[in-house]
Amino acid sequence: MKYNRNKVDIGHYMSKTNIHLRDDNVKIAFGDEFDITDVLKNNQVEILYHQKNYIFNMDVLDGAIIALSH
Repeated sequence: MKYNRNKVDIGHYMSKTNIHLRDDNVKIAFGDEFDITDVLKNNQVEILYHQKNYIFNMDVLDGAIIALSH
């Protein structure tokens, strides 16, 4: 399944570019894998990355991720 900016599923993803979340100083590098564990209100998702949870705005992920499983 491809990422759809209007709908994202809980599942396992890979970054196809560098993603940076400034608030938590989180950097997901090209090729890194992570899990989307929850789809939240206000266009946000919860991500599990290196055994820590982070909140990302879905706009940050637009065009930057590939679904590996869901």
